[in-house]
Amino acid sequence: MTHPTAQAAHAARIDPKLTLGEVALTVHNLSVVTRFYQGVIGLTLLAQDEERAVLGTPDGHPLVTLRRDPHAPTPPSNATGLYHLAIAFPTRPDLARWLKHAAALNLRLGQSDHLTHEAFYFNDPEGNGIEMYTDWPQEQWPFKDGKFTADAAERKAIDIQGLLGTLADDDAGWKGAPIGTRMGHVHLKMSDPRATRAFYESVLGFDIGFDDMGAVFAGAGGYHHHVGNNAWHSAGGPTPPQGALGLRHYVIELSSAQELDAVTARLKNASIAVHETPAGPVVRDAAGNRVLLRSAPSTVESALTALD
Repeated sequence: MTHPTAQAAHAARIDPKLTLGEVALTVHNLSVVTRFYQGVIGLTLLAQDEERAVLGTPDGHPLVTLRRDPHAPTPPSNATGLYHLAIAFPTRPDLARWLKHAAALNLRLGQSDHLTHEAFYFNDPEGNGIEMYTDWPQEQWPFKDGKFTADAAERKAIDIQGLLGTLADDDAGWKGAPIGTRMGHVHLKMSDPRATRAFYESVLGFDIGFDDMGAVFAGAGGYHHHVGNNAWHSAGGPTPPQGALGLRHYVIELSSAQELDAVTARLKNASIAVHETPAGPVVRDAAGNRVLLRSAPSTVESALTALD
């Protein structure tokens, strides 16, 4: 697989009206992991059989899909793959309700106020990283002209009491992830920051908001990032073996069929293999992470097809 260098001429920009679809994971124990995403995260179980599960929002938009493989190998510790998937709630009170729910479950959390968003971190039962967050109003972000400013380095602890204070005394409490919950971003493990930047910027057409300290953040339309990448533990590392535990693919939902054609043309022009599948075109980024491209929002049916 050939990838362009970071010096490649900038391609046309990706249409910022994109969204992220589901993140697909290979797991050993389907029932345990499915119950976790229902009970802890609050996702709705949209479909399930003996080998697959689709979880998402009450209105039927998939966010996480699972494929069972009890024999899947564990990737090396320095392999590329998923760092975390990041589920974004529509409002700050939604995050506060979830936090109270997580506290009742005695869930151990990391946390940070990134000034663009308030985020909590933990792992699912098979070690896949998860972030739960909500965005601050965009006018407050340390972000200008598509790039993080120096103030972005000054992240701080979340004001927990302030967050919980967004809830009324008679708040009904946690009822699960509400409609409007979305896959806000994915954060991946990369092996080569230069090649990763080239793929996301010069081929797919994202803006690079941050490229420093072993991290590359790519976004569109002024969003702080849709795809994060870091090489903190995976610099020079291998791609996971075929069928390994963890990330199977993540989905970019492009704005139209014409946009899908334009993006796939740029990939082919850069000599990057595009594999046509019943679920849509699939490519690998510079770290070998699989990206499924769609020209419309994911559905339960399309999410199940992508797991085959």
